[in-house]
Amino acid sequence: MKSKKGVIITVGILIAITAASFSVWIVNTTIDTEMTIVVTDFENHQQGISERYKIVSNAVDESFSELMNDKISPEEYIKIAEISSSQNTALLAELRTSNAPEEWHLSYINRIGSLETFRSYIIETMVMANVIIDNGSVEKKTEILSGIEMYKDESIQYAQMADSSKP
Repeated sequence: MKSKKGVIITVGILIAITAASFSVWIVNTTIDTEMTIVVTDFENHQQGISERYKIVSNAVDESFSELMNDKISPEEYIKIAEISSSQNTALLAELRTSNAPEEWHLSYINRIGSLETFRSYIIETMVMANVIIDNGSVEKKTEILSGIEMYKDESIQYAQMADSSKP
C-alpha cells in the first residue's frame, strides 16, 4: 500500500510541475513573445537545476525498480517516465536559454550532456517496459539493462564533470 501511495504522490508532484511548466509555455506562446530566463548567479542556477534533476532522477529510479520487481505495471511506469522526460526537457531548455558567460560554458555543456544522457536513460527504461509488456526474451532484457546502466553511468560522469569544471 505504501508503494502505491508513494507512486501516486510522485506522479501527482510531477504532474503539478509539468502543468505549471506547460501553463507558462502556453501563456508565452499565446502572447507571441519569447521567454527569456535571466540568470545572474550561475552557480546557484546550476545547483537548482541539479537539485531538480535529483528529484526527477530519484522518481525514475524508484519507479523503474518497482517495475522490475513487479510492484507497478509497465503501463504505469511508462506514464511516470513520460512525465519525468518532460521535466528533464524543461531543465534542458532552462540551461540552454540561460546565456551563461564564457567561464561557465564548459560546466553548462557538461550539465546539458548529463541531462541529454539521462533522457536516453529514460527512453531505454521505457523500451524495457515495452519489452516486458511484449514478454520479451531474457537475452533482450539483459541487453537493454546493459544499455540502461551505461546511460546512467554516463549521465553521472557528465554531472561530475559539470561540477568539477565550475569556475
